[in-house]
Amino acid sequence: MKSKSSLLAAAAAPAGSLILATAPAGAAPYWQSVSTNSTWSCAPTVVHTARAGGGFQACLVRSALDNAQVVLVVVNNSPSAVTVSGTVTADFAAEAGCSSYTLAAGERRGCFGTTAHVPDCLFGAGYPDEQTYGGAVRLTVNGVADTTQSPRTDCVATA
Repeated sequence: MKSKSSLLAAAAAPAGSLILATAPAGAAPYWQSVSTNSTWSCAPTVVHTARAGGGFQACLVRSALDNAQVVLVVVNNSPSAVTVSGTVTADFAAEAGCSSYTLAAGERRGCFGTTAHVPDCLFGAGYPDEQTYGGAVRLTVNGVADTTQSPRTDCVATA
């Protein structure tokens, strides 16, 4: 028999695909269960300065349709609950705020930023040779804010 978390993860995967299939979209300000996979590019986990055992990371998810979004992923490995909130920004999309949420001990959640199309590559005078896009996340734990950067993705090559 599958565990409840396995069933939730299986049910959430198609929903995440639907979010990236259309643009613009975003799930902020709500925190959702997350399970990063091979389509996610995540920065290393950062330990939050306000809470030993509280970690967070910025992830970038890009679809085959060249839509992308930055995701704030947080985990509470401390022995007690913490109150979190945050902000997700991207070079290619509107900023998204993540509402206040009580994260239980051992819980992992994500706040999805706005989904938008990754910009086309631009060539010529005044444009950089490498055009990459990413974002940043800010996590506030018990009133203390920390930030980190997401991985970056290349612009969309046009014919």
